[in-house]
Amino acid sequence: MTLIYLWLYTILLVLIWWFFIVAKIHSYKFKAFSNYIEKVTKLLLIFLIILSILWYIIIIFMDTSSTNVNFNENYFYFNEVSY
Repeated sequence: MTLIYLWLYTILLVLIWWFFIVAKIHSYKFKAFSNYIEKVTKLLLIFLIILSILWYIIIIFMDTSSTNVNFNENYFYFNEVSY
């Protein structure tokens, strides 16, 4: 199950990083319009790197074991009521 989550997350990351690369190219193209566009893209780069690594670690160490709770069938049948 962890392998499936890793594949799904990797596909999601490829899409996010692809959009970031397009945004980075456009930031260089339009950097004359804003003084902060390069600073914001650098901050976004650091943020994406940290989140990418952090979520890979979380997925790898995620516990996917399911717990089964067994109840006694007699537990659900009430024979007497005490007031």
